[in-house]
Amino acid sequence: MTNEDGRPNVVLVVAHPDHDSTTWAIARAVEQGIQADGNTTATTHDLTTSGFDPVFGEQDLAVHRLRNGVPADVRREQELLDSAAEIAVLFPVYWWSMPALAKGWIDRVFARGWAYDTSSESGRSAVKALHFIAVAGLDEGTYDRRRYKEAMTTQMVHGIAGYCGIAESSIAFLYGTETDDSQAHKQLIDQAYRIGADLAQRAQSAVDQEAA
Repeated sequence: MTNEDGRPNVVLVVAHPDHDSTTWAIARAVEQGIQADGNTTATTHDLTTSGFDPVFGEQDLAVHRLRNGVPADVRREQELLDSAAEIAVLFPVYWWSMPALAKGWIDRVFARGWAYDTSSESGRSAVKALHFIAVAGLDEGTYDRRRYKEAMTTQMVHGIAGYCGIAESSIAFLYGTETDDSQAHKQLIDQAYRIGADLAQRAQSAVDQEAA
């Protein structure tokens, strides 16, 4: 939950191939918000450049069936997340969900026996807090009318985090990101910064509670 200096750590997982994109501008603002208090650290994990294979294969199926240990690449991802007081997954919305890279990362990394345990009534998860940050090209009204926000919340907060028994989870939407309006862009960056600052507060609180 902390870095080598004992400070709270937030792992920010980003799934977008273009570092000049609005998604990455938002990710950098979230990172700045996390670090603004001078006490919390941000570890940004770029799924595209990491080379992580998101395809759920035979080895992963064996893990799910409790017949084998996790592959080395999955274990490295889990060890990274073990260092986090808070985890945030940031992604552009593709077809009213997350990109295949992000979903495949969850498919493989949030494995049975680590992220959740269906053989135990406690349902304990190694993940204490999981947050989703959705970068949405369209406006909020479209998401409300079509109930896309409700559907994505059900899928991610309830379907993933809730199923795993993760104690704390949320989803934040940044709407209208496909804009050339500089003022609207600034507002998105400000919103992203506040999301990062909130993650830092949550991380500090989690560390304080664990130490109490």
